[in-house]
Amino acid sequence: MERFVKKFWTEEHGNTTIDWMVLTAGLVLLGAAVMATVGQPAQSLAEDTTQINETIAPNTGV
Repeated sequence: MERFVKKFWTEEHGNTTIDWMVLTAGLVLLGAAVMATVGQPAQSLAEDTTQINETIAPNTGV
């Protein structure tokens, strides 16, 4: 068991993969945090804009 732990601790294969996994997980969490913060206000703005656009009468004059 000691030999396995020593080999596992000193082995460097896969370190790049772990780095990329951590980086990707961080970006996913950052994206989720941004969507949680900005998502609802952006949806409200879109709904308000739609309501305003529906009240504007089209200009039919040439």
